[in-house]
Amino acid sequence: MMTHTFRTLSTLVVLSLCTFGTQAQSGDPLTLLKEVEKKTLAYTDQTIQFTMVIEAPGRDGKKVQRKTSGKVEVVGEKALLSLNGQLIFLEGARVTTVSEEDEEIVVRKLDGDETQFTPAALVKKYETGSNFQWAGEETVANGVKIVYIRMKPKNNVDVRDVVLGINMRTKRIHSYQEFGTNDVTTTLRIVQYDVNQGVTLQKVTFNKSKYPGYDYVAPTGM
Repeated sequence: MMTHTFRTLSTLVVLSLCTFGTQAQSGDPLTLLKEVEKKTLAYTDQTIQFTMVIEAPGRDGKKVQRKTSGKVEVVGEKALLSLNGQLIFLEGARVTTVSEEDEEIVVRKLDGDETQFTPAALVKKYETGSNFQWAGEETVANGVKIVYIRMKPKNNVDVRDVVLGINMRTKRIHSYQEFGTNDVTTTLRIVQYDVNQGVTLQKVTFNKSKYPGYDYVAPTGM
């Protein structure tokens, strides 16, 4: 479940970076995605507050839901997640989790299959390994139109398809829904999206000296 959560949150970071490199055509969903990309890449920093719901089959056949909320701050290709009372620094294949309650720092270096879930790897995967289709639209509060795009990853044993919601007023990501091949559905909904608020690269970069006295658990050399 931890790997699943990490993959989903890394995908949220990817959507903040919003890089879609496939050639777009007029009337194609990629035309809209490229427009979102152009606007997103102009931001110096982004702060996104979100809710996440993971729905999985239970032992009795009924769906079991787990709900949580959090915040992600993105500067460049680095990000800081605030989730379940923990701070999670995403820096390439290095993931640093800080628990202030336990006064503990745990550093993980992603390797093997886990490396496919880093933001850089996911960007490449969505650029070259997905089919894009329109998936409907709806009008939400204040008359805002949301357009949905379905992405079908190729050769992905974990994800059947993804539905991405785009706010047509702001041209920003509105929601992300992932349907797993194991019948697990993950829904991320953005509740607040702030940009160019002066978040610095220093803030989203882990600095051990800020946590004196904390237990530090890390692979050799990290």
